[in-house]
Amino acid sequence: MSKSKKARSGVLGDHKKVGKKFVPPFIATLGPLQEVRWVNDLVPELTWIALLHEEHGLQAGAYLARQLALAAVGARQAKPKKWFAVASAYAELDAAERGAVLATLEASNALAEIRAALRPLAAMYTDCPMRFLFEGELPIDESMLPSFKVVLESLFDRWNIPATLVQATAVYIAFTTDMLKVMKGLALANFPAIEQFPNTEESKCVAGAIRSTVSMFEGQFKGAAADAWISYFWSRGLELEPCTSQDTE
Repeated sequence: MSKSKKARSGVLGDHKKVGKKFVPPFIATLGPLQEVRWVNDLVPELTWIALLHEEHGLQAGAYLARQLALAAVGARQAKPKKWFAVASAYAELDAAERGAVLATLEASNALAEIRAALRPLAAMYTDCPMRFLFEGELPIDESMLPSFKVVLESLFDRWNIPATLVQATAVYIAFTTDMLKVMKGLALANFPAIEQFPNTEESKCVAGAIRSTVSMFEGQFKGAAADAWISYFWSRGLELEPCTSQDTE
């Protein structure tokens, strides 16, 4: 028996061979993935969740993020599913779908709370895909940038508590919009344990699975809308606060 056959009959038996590599079934189902960089690619996509957490706390923030994602999924009806944990996914909504999202959020009394958290993002980043949640001009007050920077900087370390919990909410959205199912016995099957992060070994295992899942989903769904938003996010950031160099003697 050849080495490849032996490999597939053992622990790699359910893997799909792609070239010289054996790909896990979950990744094979998703399809080809793209390279994902945490700060460059995912921070712009997930900052909106961090703002909800900051404004309303973890549980309420996650609930509001879920409500927005569910409203977007419902508005698209029979269209292919999108992962509405990332900001760029909302750029895929047409005018009628955006109207439906607003109506759904109004009916559930979630719109005002979402607006309260996302106002700095929508005001300072006028081309944000989530700008449709607001009407009219949004003035930028002097308190917005400093508080926004605090939230943004809390995400730069992917393994810290704020960034991990933001990623957990992104995976929570995948679960509750029927984009993700896991088998019993896998780390993600114990998803609620993430609330104890980093105080238990179980929560650390779940956190690792969450990070991997977020990267896989981003790698699968990253496209032109994501590229446009990511590029704009960092360019606009430099406009809001240009980089400065300190002279050294």
